[in-house]
Amino acid sequence: MATDWLLVNDIRGWVQTASPTQVYLAIVGLGTVGYLVGYVIYQRYFHPLAKFPGPFWASVTNFWKVYELSTLALPTRMCRVHEKYGPVVRIGPDDLSFNIPEAIAPIYKVGRKMPKGIFYNGYVSTVPDIFSTRDEDLHALRLKQIGPGLTVSALKHMEPVFNTHIGKLVTKINGHVEAGTVLDLKEALALYGYDITAQLAFDTDFNSQATGQLPPLNNHFLLGNIYGLLANLLPQLATWSALLPSVKRLLESRNDLKRIAEGSVRKSLESHNNETEPGTLLAALINAKDPDSGKKLTEDEINSEAFVFLVAGSHTTSSAMVALLFYMHQNPTVIKRVREELDAALPGQQSMPYDFTGLDSKLPYILACIRESFRMSPTAALLLPHEVINPAGANIGDYHVPKGANCSILSTCLHHNPDVWGHDHDEFNPDRFMPGSPSYKPEYLSMLFHFGQGNRQCAGRNIALMSIWKVVVTLLKNYEFELLDPKEKFVMIETGVGDKKGPMNMRVKRRVAV
Repeated sequence: MATDWLLVNDIRGWVQTASPTQVYLAIVGLGTVGYLVGYVIYQRYFHPLAKFPGPFWASVTNFWKVYELSTLALPTRMCRVHEKYGPVVRIGPDDLSFNIPEAIAPIYKVGRKMPKGIFYNGYVSTVPDIFSTRDEDLHALRLKQIGPGLTVSALKHMEPVFNTHIGKLVTKINGHVEAGTVLDLKEALALYGYDITAQLAFDTDFNSQATGQLPPLNNHFLLGNIYGLLANLLPQLATWSALLPSVKRLLESRNDLKRIAEGSVRKSLESHNNETEPGTLLAALINAKDPDSGKKLTEDEINSEAFVFLVAGSHTTSSAMVALLFYMHQNPTVIKRVREELDAALPGQQSMPYDFTGLDSKLPYILACIRESFRMSPTAALLLPHEVINPAGANIGDYHVPKGANCSILSTCLHHNPDVWGHDHDEFNPDRFMPGSPSYKPEYLSMLFHFGQGNRQCAGRNIALMSIWKVVVTLLKNYEFELLDPKEKFVMIETGVGDKKGPMNMRVKRRVAV
């Protein structure tokens, strides 16, 4: 008791002698400490998501996710988090990550009942686009306007553009064959991916395959992820973070690319002929209209849609081809079977590039390889949160989730869940997707999340698949590749889009026609 009185007297004496500023700062400091203690206690024990396990820091701040993203290994680290805490993990004050296939439908296949969360605000570069918009009515309108230009039949009119850029890729490979030099196939495919996507999106040949210059497209994903994960602080975050040199460089990179894109769109608008069949995605965007109202896209909306297709489509597609070709050539049995299937289905030295139509039905084993590479190394390994808006909450699998929670599935974790794929989930086994094989299960296809699922899945997936099929079949039919280091482990650098760490150096020679 005497000690207590001494403490009170000490405080009273300090207050009597302290300046008003010192007293004010002390009150503010104590208030801040009290608020923080109360906030942490609430988040840990009384928040509606407190019952879900997860890292301590994740429960109190979204900066935990930003830190994990900064390691450039977010998917791998998230998989470890699920291994430690279980199938449903709290990864933010209001965020849950699910690693069960039963969560796909209730999160991603219920449309406007569970719309995209605030995370997507971080990806808006000009006006909301088909990927970033959280407005389900606007998304439905965009699908009606743009969707017809993204069908396989519409893309057939654009196939000559693919053929032109694949021809340039073949010329580059021929140069290495004739010189007997090692080819970095990762770089070659990245340059092709940028050129073909830029040509489709902006009707402009950026000629990257000739110059060897590739803009840092991953910066847009990294910036979008950072802003998206901290979206509750926007727009203040955008203002403050722009003062940081690293973020400033990311913003400058995005703005430089936007200026190039806007100039290309403006030029195409001035010379566009509405009567001609669209030979590029940009032409399809200019022609696009709502079949019900006739409403067309504004110039800003065309800029936004073309920009997102360039950024989202070029590197993800080339990176997917890199993963596919790496896994094929690291497995002698697989590549032997691939070549045998190619020679049986496409005998002789046929014209190249190959026509896209019917390749998937003629080449079922290569189709299985594509699907297995999607499973092994999904290139768009993003947290894609959708928000529970029903006041009664939502039932996701065996879990009840309250209103306001953001729920997501990370493709890498789902694709490597041993309870789904078995203890050999880290092994490349295309037979998982080959009917009749002991490894095959018909439900596996419904658990692939490479393009997402539901009405908000990747709108440009047909463009990606056309590139993958045409390029991979052309290369494997006409060349023999060999990894310089066949024992190399495939590791991805993750900025929101996966990119193989280091080059993919290969020896290459022409195949003899069979």
